[in-house]
Amino acid sequence: MRHAKGLDQDTFKTCKEYLRPLKKFLRKLHLPRDLPQKKKLKYMKQSLVVLGDHINTFLQHYCQAWEIKHWRKMLWRFISLFSELEAKQLRRLYKYTK
Repeated sequence: MRHAKGLDQDTFKTCKEYLRPLKKFLRKLHLPRDLPQKKKLKYMKQSLVVLGDHINTFLQHYCQAWEIKHWRKMLWRFISLFSELEAKQLRRLYKYTK
């Protein structure tokens, strides 16, 4: 696993704990190379919808207005550790898919 810029150890642990129930969706972001491209994209989109919705729920229920931008960025950075794409690309793909 690689390191995400700006993700300190405490933030990493918080993201890890919050996204732990969605481990199987995180794993689907990094699929074998021999899998057809269409299937990879399908699994990635499905996973991003679930993960993005989970992040939005977290932001609405547990964050103050001034914290939302920070935690959104940190959670997407954490998710990017499981993908070949950057956090911004994943978030855009989520928005596009949604």
